[in-house]
Order: sequence, then structure tokens, then C-alpha cells
Amino acid sequence: MKLKHMDYEITCIAPIHIGNGTVYKAYEYLYDDTRHQVVFLNEAKWIVFLAEHGLMDAFATYMEDTAQALTRRGNFTGQYVWEWLRGKGVSSDAIRRLALRTAKASPRAVMGKKNHLNDVAVQAALADGRPYIPGSSIKGALRTAILWRYLRNHPEQARRYWNGMRGLTRADRNSRHAQQTQVGRMEQDILHVLQANAKKSSDAVNSVMRGLRVSDAVTEARGTIILQKIDESMQRDRFNHSEKELPLFRECIPAGTKLRFSMTADFSMLAKIGVTSFADIIDALRAYTQDALRWQESAFGKKDAYLFREADAADALLGGGTGFLSKTLVRALAQDERQAREFITHFLDANFQVRDRRTHVYGPAHDHVRLDHVIAPRTLKLAKEGQETWILGLCQIQELQNVADEVK
Repeated sequence: MKLKHMDYEITCIAPIHIGNGTVYKAYEYLYDDTRHQVVFLNEAKWIVFLAEHGLMDAFATYMEDTAQALTRRGNFTGQYVWEWLRGKGVSSDAIRRLALRTAKASPRAVMGKKNHLNDVAVQAALADGRPYIPGSSIKGALRTAILWRYLRNHPEQARRYWNGMRGLTRADRNSRHAQQTQVGRMEQDILHVLQANAKKSSDAVNSVMRGLRVSDAVTEARGTIILQKIDESMQRDRFNHSEKELPLFRECIPAGTKLRFSMTADFSMLAKIGVTSFADIIDALRAYTQDALRWQESAFGKKDAYLFREADAADALLGGGTGFLSKTLVRALAQDERQAREFITHFLDANFQVRDRRTHVYGPAHDHVRLDHVIAPRTLKLAKEGQETWILGLCQIQELQNVADEVK
């Protein structure tokens, strides 16, 4: 088996958030208001510190009181962890020595308009505190792009899948499983063509994606940034505002950060779906990304033209909060943008539903069918810090070196 290897560098054009599944409550991180930093604690050092200073029981009581205060209506009236520690006579320098890493944040980003402490979704990080992008996240984006490329290169096959999926666009909960099944069958038909296990075509050993391995993307940089989620909408609220600040905060890898990763490929497998080089993979990712961005630009470009000029250099949209269009194959299947919009609105209404408190009947959470007249979904996912605004997740990928030697 001949494997080829290539090294790459990711440059974050905009902040990127790759969650590790952890959300820190208000009493699980500290805010240093003198330096405008969130301090994420080294848990081992923190436990030892509390024990050595006889604060273990006091901190347990503090957590209970703070948890109760956070559930009450109105402004938060308790103490922040930093203030609590300072009140116990702990110096600022001693607190900072407990940090695993720090993240830049403004007082507003942490405390919010109503002086509430906010939960923070934590960025994936190595044991030493450095943020990173898991190889699985990168490979997932590449997999979607490779499928998108295949469908664009096989329009007749794409049309057959599309005709099957269009019959499943009812905006109700019953269509959800059928939609997921159809998508799974399509991906299996395209990717599971190695015939390594003839008895079970769905087995992963049959997937051509076995021929692609992607490492984690790592950096020497340690600093991160806390950003609030912002949706730019096609609709305006009663105050004529198109931006909606949401009570969701993410720790992100800052814009400008560079990370390195590698790909190792067996192109004898990937060639089964027309992928014969690393250039094919990166070109597919860029084309897929730019297709989604161009559709968004057609709707939001007049107001946010400067954002899309920056997006011209993007090869990928990575991480959480990048929006539905960065993860869907609908635009490779639909015959035109109208069909894509109609399908997406029904799909979203079927998959995101809430129960009416009065009637107890489930209905669409965001009324996409009724309200998404220009683009679906009708929002552009943004992040802001001071005067800076970004389309979240934009990044550029560049080849570092070509190592074509055979890997044993």
C-alpha cells in the first residue's frame, strides 16, 4: 500500500470555535477585570490551592449560593469568583498562577447587559492549554466537500437523489427520520464502494474515506478569546435592528492564529470517487465553501460587503456556529436556488420544533417556511470584538511541503 503525505498550515481569517463538549458555569472560571481576561483554572492546582488555604468547604458553599443566584430573575447580585477570592485575602498574582490558560474578554462579553455571569462553551485544548482543531473536525469538512464535488461532477446521479429527497420536505416531525435515512443511503452509495466486506455494504471498511487520515491541527499560541454569538438577519426587529445578540458565549481561537496539520492518503482508495491528489481535496473544500459564501453574499452582501471581501480568501468554514450552509449538500443536489431554499426551510422546520405551552402542539421553532423568502436560513453567523466583525469560522489552508515518499 502506497501512502502519500502532505503538511498544511491553517490561518484563521476569523475566530474559530471547536467545542470540547464542556460548558463552564459562572463559578468555574474567573474574570480578571483589570486585564479583561477570563482565567481557566488548572484543576489540579486549584484543588490543592483550596485545600492548602482551608477554603474547600467555603468554596462549596459559594458554589451553592452562586448557582441559586443565577437562577433568579433580575440582575446577578452575588460575587464573582475573582471577587470572592480577593475577599478571602488571596492576591491577584496568586490567582493568576492557578491559570491553565487565559482568554481575552471584555466586561460586557462576560457579564452581559444585565450584569449576569454567562456560561462559556470551552474551546478544545491540549493538556498544556494550547487550543487545537481535532483532525476529526477537519476530516468531517473534507468529507462533506468530497461528497459535494462528486455530486457536482455526476449531475444525473444527483438528480435521482434530489427527486427522492424532495418528497420528504414536509415541515413536520414525522419526516425527520426519513430525511436522515435518505441522506445516509446517498452517502453510503457514493462512499462505500471498496467492497472490502461484500456481506455488509454499510460497514465502514467499505468507505473510501478509509484512504484519508488527518492529524490534529496544533499551534504554539496559547491565547484564546471569548465571543458572543450574533445573528445578522434578513428581517429587522421593532427597533429596526438586523443584528441579534444571543446569550451564547464561546471560547475561540483568535483571528490570525496559525495551526499546522497533515494529511496522509491512499489514493488507490480515493480514486474510486475521482479523488487522485491532495489538490483535488483542497480544491473541493474551497469550491464548496465559496459556493455557500456566495449564496450568503447574494443576500447579505450589500450591507456586509467588507465581510465577503475578506471571505474571498477562505478555503473552509470550520467549527461551531458557522451555520447550516457550511454543512449541507442541498446546493449540490438542488436544480436551482429556489428549490434549495424551499427544501431547507421545510427541513429546518421539521428538525427544530417547540411545543406550544397553550395548545401543547409541536410547531416550527423559527418559522423558516413562512419567513425565509430570500435565503434559508435567513441569518448570517457573526462574531464581534470591539470594532472588529467576522463571519465566524473562516480559514485559509496552505500547503507547507510536498512529501511524496512512500510511507510504510
